[in-house]
Order: sequence, then C-alpha cells, then structure tokens
Amino acid sequence: MKGKNSFVVLVTVLLGALPALAQVSDTDLLQQLRADIQADRQALVAANLGLTDDEGDAFWPVYREYRNDMSKVGDRLQNLIQDYADAYPNVTEDQAKAMVDEMIAIRHDELQVRKSHLSKFRKALPETKVARFLQIENKIDAIVNLGLADAIPLVETGG
Repeated sequence: MKGKNSFVVLVTVLLGALPALAQVSDTDLLQQLRADIQADRQALVAANLGLTDDEGDAFWPVYREYRNDMSKVGDRLQNLIQDYADAYPNVTEDQAKAMVDEMIAIRHDELQVRKSHLSKFRKALPETKVARFLQIENKIDAIVNLGLADAIPLVETGG
C-alpha cells in the first residue's frame, strides 16, 4: 500500500501544479513548476522502485541522464503549449497543422529517448525492476498528461 499512497500524493501535487504550468506565461515560473514536478517524480521513483545500494549506484546516474534527455523533449512540449496559448482561441489552419506535427514529433522523440536508454537501465537493474520503473514512469506521465489535458482548452473550430 505504500506505493499506492505515494501515487495519491503525487496525483494531488501534480494536478495542483499542472494548470499553472499550462496557463502561466512567466518562463521562470514554468521552469520552477517543471523542476518541482521532476523532484516529485524522482522521489516517487525512489520510493517505489525498491533499489538495493548497488542497484541505486548503477541506476541513478542512468536515470539522471535519461531525465535530462526527456527534459529536452519536455522543453519542446512547453514551447508548443506556449505557442498554443499565444494563438488561442484564434488558431489558424496552418498553426494547427504545425502544432499537430510537432506534437506527433514530440511523442516520437519521447519514445526514442526511452528506447535509447533501455539497454542502460537493463545493465543497471534486473528486468523486473526495469519493468517496474517503466510502469512508474508511465503512471507519472499519465498523471501529467491528464493535468495538461484538463488545463488546455480544445482548439476552436468555428463550427
């Protein structure tokens, strides 16, 4: 139950912060919110992965590299959200096309980052812990995506 309680806490924290992430135009505040979410993410991984000292020594450097690469993709998502906020509610057809293409590219690149780090995680951890780590990541991402989906209004279609 300990892991379940950690996820409840994370849901509360993330869902409280994400509307601000999606709606605020202050870049410094957005960066701070993202840093807070990352700290919560790392704490949740630590609390739920159950690493031995040796596993932790091998895992955490790979994790930091992985999150650094994912953060670069996250920068693109933040820019896309900001572009959408700047254009909303008058998004043109060309803007909509560019945003859709960028969103697809971002999701592709997230998967590429995961794939590129998988062998490193497999060297650091037993396969069951790699699977558990990816489950934890997927749950956190689902929470983040839910918060963003709730905070970001749908494109106006004029019809």
